[in-house]
Amino acid sequence: NWEDQLSDEAALKIVPKDRILAITSGGCNVLGFLLKDPETIYCIDINLAQSYLLKLKMAAIKTLDFEDFIRFSGLLPYKDRVGLFEKIKPQLTADEILFWEENKKVIRKGFIMNGKYERFVKFAGKFLKLLQGKNRVEGLFETKTQKDQELYFDTVWNTKRFKYLFKILFNKHMLAKRGLVADYFHFDDGSTSFAESFYNRSKKAFRDLPIKGNYFVSLYLLGKYRNTDEVPDYLKRENYDIIRSRIDRIKIHTSDAQSWLDKMDDDSIDCFALSNICELMSEVETARLFTAVKRTAKPMARVIFRNLMIPREVPENLKEFIGKDNALSKYIFDNDRSFVYGKVAAYSIQK
Repeated sequence: NWEDQLSDEAALKIVPKDRILAITSGGCNVLGFLLKDPETIYCIDINLAQSYLLKLKMAAIKTLDFEDFIRFSGLLPYKDRVGLFEKIKPQLTADEILFWEENKKVIRKGFIMNGKYERFVKFAGKFLKLLQGKNRVEGLFETKTQKDQELYFDTVWNTKRFKYLFKILFNKHMLAKRGLVADYFHFDDGSTSFAESFYNRSKKAFRDLPIKGNYFVSLYLLGKYRNTDEVPDYLKRENYDIIRSRIDRIKIHTSDAQSWLDKMDDDSIDCFALSNICELMSEVETARLFTAVKRTAKPMARVIFRNLMIPREVPENLKEFIGKDNALSKYIFDNDRSFVYGKVAAYSIQK
């Protein structure tokens, strides 16, 4: 997941017995939600590969001890992940096994940082290290006071080469190769291009937020987690047994969120982690989705909603029911460790 779990938890305020709707994505945050003791987590994703990835993680958690799980994940070096995959196969369906047999390369490398976007991130990180130099990158991760970190960014890190990186990797031609039409983008932060917007977002992470503990910065710059401590909650030893004991509370559905919500009862969901799915929708479709959210939400249900590049918002006619918590939204956006999102906002639902 490239969504910061701390932001999700701050916005959703999950309590025991909550029923959660979450966009599956990589499944990292969903697994972490289990630590809050929810009744059910409905994981929805239109991408079958994301469903199969979470099912793979769940099967591995059910089957392997903690040491073998983090070896299988790719967090630690290991030579026989295929052997571990053979152990977890009984937990998978025939279709899931076939999918992973056809993607054995991911199994061999470990599932961490081996998706399409992750490969782009690793390429960008290598390019940045080349531009900035190894010593400058290593210096960024050295323990500093907040003032020293700001000074390091302003005087050492924020080079012309660093700014140039964004023009190279996030120009219209590069975005078009990834199916993105840059001229369509309008940004929540007032930027005029994705290069400018992404530069501003990265500046916040590298300068204004603590580097220590921010594993998103490690992934972007190093292409991996720096150590076994600065990782998502599901990869930590102290959480493993709790997550395993609650793993069957996760219910995976490969579907668009709208279709799935249309089948749900009124007043049935406590928390909605919607990620940035509305960027795939028109404004009319976004309005339909939030209408379904309002119908299926319990009174005082909580929502976290993001924009990456294309601004979307709760429709005007629903704002009296789905209200933004402006103070909390500002807090989670200002402190969001995953700096890729142009908006991270929290809402509550009045019935």
